[in-house]
Amino acid sequence: MFKKIVYKWLKHRHFWRNKDFDELSELYITSFFRGLSISITGLFIPVYMIRLHYSILSILIMVAWYFTIRAVAVDIITGYTVAKIGPKHSLLIGFLLLTISSGLFLTLPHHHWPLWLLGSVWGSSYSFFFIPFNVSFSKVKHEKHGGRELGYTYIMTQLGAAAGPLIGALVATIFGARFIFLAAAILLLIGAIPLFLSAEPVKINQKLDFTKIKADGLIRDYFSFCVLGMENTICLVMWPLYLGLFVLIGSSVYAKLGIMSSATVIVSIIASYSFGRLIDHNKGRQMLRTTTILNAFLHTLRPLVQSYFAAFLVNFSNEAITQGYRLPYFKAMYDAADDLPGHRIVYVTSMEMLASSAKATMWWIFVLIAGIISARSVTTVGFMVAAAASLLIMTERFKSLNIRSI
Repeated sequence: MFKKIVYKWLKHRHFWRNKDFDELSELYITSFFRGLSISITGLFIPVYMIRLHYSILSILIMVAWYFTIRAVAVDIITGYTVAKIGPKHSLLIGFLLLTISSGLFLTLPHHHWPLWLLGSVWGSSYSFFFIPFNVSFSKVKHEKHGGRELGYTYIMTQLGAAAGPLIGALVATIFGARFIFLAAAILLLIGAIPLFLSAEPVKINQKLDFTKIKADGLIRDYFSFCVLGMENTICLVMWPLYLGLFVLIGSSVYAKLGIMSSATVIVSIIASYSFGRLIDHNKGRQMLRTTTILNAFLHTLRPLVQSYFAAFLVNFSNEAITQGYRLPYFKAMYDAADDLPGHRIVYVTSMEMLASSAKATMWWIFVLIAGIISARSVTTVGFMVAAAASLLIMTERFKSLNIRSI
């Protein structure tokens, strides 16, 4: 039924496609349910752990393990898995791991799982999403309309993200915070169903050779992807931590977070649609540079937020700005993968491995800092690092963004 709705809404908007809309529509559906599930849990995890009396140091250690396991093992394992069984079946593994992760958080109050286990399973599930999804989308996207199609993917994710926090807040308020993870697990299983509906978009049983890709020509790609990932993860972890510790005090924190996140998603949907069209009209780099500068400025304002209204304004601005640099960046990255025939999986996997290594290093540094300075100071340092990382995203030199507007 959901697939029919997607067809009715989006098929006529892809008039340039004579084939392959099945594969793309399945990615849209998967994006919706994953956005729905992730937004139910991801937004609340830092606050959830604070309410269970975990210290900020403990939360940072868990996040550091999240990236460490990816850097040292899981990213490379995921790459080989995608090559062997294809990205769609690899996504199913990711959904299963994320369901297990949700179960661990669900039972955390009773079992007090070790931080390394929480972080490792949670991080592994994301490896088995980002790598196969990026491989799959880079393969099935349209050459001339990839920006618009990427915009639709973000729209579907944000539609799920709009409903997710409200569902999570409702479940947390009525049944208790830990039951949001049960709701997320159920939605993940539903979201996995579309992946069975068509064949793999890439050849399976491939052999990967990381020695044949010329890394010297991709240094800027690797570096800019690392700093983009660092900025993104700081925002996703430090911002809810800051709000939960210093702004949204009281029993209604889950409801306030849910309403704020869902309400501001509307601007993200509008931005995704508009920016996707601009990218296809060769305005990607101009848009990327403008929004990364605005994003850096926004990060410097975060430590000044003292009220729910101010937090709402920051979230509202962040949703539009984030789409402004992520859409052109990932569209250009997918184009770069097209320029490496036979090495698409190697390129995507190596990008994720290096980014995970950079993020693991950064979060272990935050762990060391958290043992010396106050929690508020740690979040402030995090926001300043995010501001610097945002500016460094402009070091990218993707060829597909070199064309000037016509």
